Amino acid sequence: MKRSKLITGIFVFLLFSLSTMSVVLGADNITHSWGYEGENAPSRWGELKAEYETCSIGLFQSPIHLTASTSIREHRKIEPHYQVTSLVINNNGHTIQIDYQPGSYAIIDGQQYELKQFHFHTPSEHTLNGEKSKMELHLVHQNRKGNIAVIAVFIEEGKENLTLAKIWENLSETEGIQPIEGKQINAGDFLPKEMTYYHYQGSLTTPPCSENVIWNVMRQPLEASAQQIEQFMNLYPMNARPIQEQNDRLVELIIDQSS
Repeated sequence: MKRSKLITGIFVFLLFSLSTMSVVLGADNITHSWGYEGENAPSRWGELKAEYETCSIGLFQSPIHLTASTSIREHRKIEPHYQVTSLVINNNGHTIQIDYQPGSYAIIDGQQYELKQFHFHTPSEHTLNGEKSKMELHLVHQNRKGNIAVIAVFIEEGKENLTLAKIWENLSETEGIQPIEGKQINAGDFLPKEMTYYHYQGSLTTPPCSENVIWNVMRQPLEASAQQIEQFMNLYPMNARPIQEQNDRLVELIIDQSS
């Protein structure tokens, strides 16, 4: 009996790990088994597949409201160690995702997480003091244990973003992975100068909504031109999950004292 329970436990763990990895790397997305409207809308994600059940019953779901009245802590600075990578654009049917080559990582909450990819949502998924931004950038990292850490950055309308322009000038309406020959990009260019951020335990904002994600949402936004925001919205007019219940989770504001 003990052997049977052990085997069952190992199987469940592997199934959870594989489903999480597929979302981090974007492997699940092209199936279009979920979406943002109609019968596959976020309110129904938990019913679409058994492995999506956490989307409905989870207690630590993301995104959430962020407010100024947050517990304040210091001395836990994020340390990015990002390298230049070849530009590979993945239009996966849900967003524009940039797949990152191995070797770039960030030290987050004292642990090393490898940068896997970054992608975009419109409007922003999180709110700050009740307000949504035009877009939100997610830099998705994973450690050796399979846990995920996301650095999120709000994007507001303003001046043209030159790093974003490198991606946008190569956008295609055709879904699939598109290597851009001779083009490179550095995700570090998307990090704000002031690295003060909101820190909390949450989930993936897309199925399977796994609750093994540490969120780090930057207080200082990036800027992108109205034309750049419109260009993304022409492909994805709305790809943001609605706000989820906070359920008494601790949200900390980590102050960047170097700025």
